[in-house]
Amino acid sequence: MADSLYVPDGEGFTPTPLVTSPWSRDTSHGGPPAALLTRALERVEPTTMHLARITFEILRPIPVVPVVVATEVIRPGRKVQLLSATLSDPAGRPLMRASAWRIRGREPLDLPPGEDPKLPFPGPDELETGTYRMQEWTHFPIDAQEYRTASGSFAEPGSIAVWLRLVVPVVAGEIPTPEQHFAASADSANGLSRHADTGDLLFINTDLTIYFSREPVGEWVGMDAVSHWDPAGRGLSDTTLYDHLGYVGRSNQMLFIDEH
Repeated sequence: MADSLYVPDGEGFTPTPLVTSPWSRDTSHGGPPAALLTRALERVEPTTMHLARITFEILRPIPVVPVVVATEVIRPGRKVQLLSATLSDPAGRPLMRASAWRIRGREPLDLPPGEDPKLPFPGPDELETGTYRMQEWTHFPIDAQEYRTASGSFAEPGSIAVWLRLVVPVVAGEIPTPEQHFAASADSANGLSRHADTGDLLFINTDLTIYFSREPVGEWVGMDAVSHWDPAGRGLSDTTLYDHLGYVGRSNQMLFIDEH
């Protein structure tokens, strides 16, 4: 079994079998490339600024092939900045793009009390690790992550509250940041909160947006996920995000829904 999602390879990265989707042996799950792009965005100078919103656009099915990542500062600034990052295949074809707003850090402000950020469901330490397996082949959601379910079922359609964390680094030899854990996990929301099984309908996300109201901490990603499907063939996954301290933010995915 591989011990990371990607291995550095010259100026790029070679994926391991752990990036593989449960829907196809030949394509990557969206979580690993989202985490790799997040890693690239975090490394854009100055690294003292904090990611507040990341939008990932999935441009095509992502094959399990070596990739390169390029970053750019779209809107420079001392207080807020807009960044972009692109994941491309060896032929230079863009596979996934990310745009991110980040905000400078500062000494704490004296703010009025806000909403209570406490967890609305049990924390990961109060739950047992799940054992459900989706496919016989090595695939990202099960073999590269640990999950603990607070409500609903990993194996059944319907809304769900679940804790996820990476059990391997995004890049070999590194410790994933909390933001990388969140990027890797949030892309699974449409599958976790689905209304039907994959043998019945397609429900493919075209994108993923994550909003952070504060810096997340720790490894565990709490997701309270629900999907809204329209008979006209579109939908939206809507997920409230938590770490072990409480509320962190939100993620959304636009969904393309169709028959096989």
